[in-house]
Amino acid sequence: EIVGITEEADRIWTEHAARHPKETHQSIGGFIEESPLLFQLATDDRIYGVVASLLKPDFVWGNSEGNKGSFNEENDHNWHCDRVGEYDLNYMRIKVMIYLTPTTKDEGALRVLPGSHRMPLHQAMVPVNAQKNHSSEPVFGVPGWELPGYALESRPGDVVFFNHYLFHGVYGKYTTRRYIALKFADKPMEEAHFKSLKRHHQGPGDLHAAALESDHPRMRGMILPLIEGMPLT
Repeated sequence: EIVGITEEADRIWTEHAARHPKETHQSIGGFIEESPLLFQLATDDRIYGVVASLLKPDFVWGNSEGNKGSFNEENDHNWHCDRVGEYDLNYMRIKVMIYLTPTTKDEGALRVLPGSHRMPLHQAMVPVNAQKNHSSEPVFGVPGWELPGYALESRPGDVVFFNHYLFHGVYGKYTTRRYIALKFADKPMEEAHFKSLKRHHQGPGDLHAAALESDHPRMRGMILPLIEGMPLT
């Protein structure tokens, strides 16, 4: 199964590279939506079921992405939080990572700092969110790769679910490192939730047509709360 998923993902990356030959790193939004085969992942029992156990009823779809390679010469992605500074850490978001290549602690594995999705550790980590080399030294006295995080080493086909407020980083990326990411969030109940989703390109106007027009019951169930609850202003 993972062979077919990898082949389809590689097809999308290859086609994208042909249109953007100067790019050395690929980060493509609306990634699985480009393929009927890959789009099934969002509603697959093995993913959807876990997300449903972590989020509240009527949770919503928040787009996907496909990433290949490293976006900088250092091949590191220093400690950061994808949703740093959000006002409500209790508005739950989940990111699902599907790895297509093997990773180890020193070669591209996702490292996480357990508990950093909650206060006070979350606030203590905010100063390192600049994601610059050695940005952690003034705060903790050691470079980022020495912080005592946990490395989620993986093999092709492994899936990682993590809270989007969790601080994480990657060290030792390599050019063939590839993964697919799926994003989900609790049902937005306040205008601030909708603004936050929009700020991170997860609002109704940012979603791929394949998601908005899907007739799959599970996908429809993740789209309708976004559309029906969207503020008029």
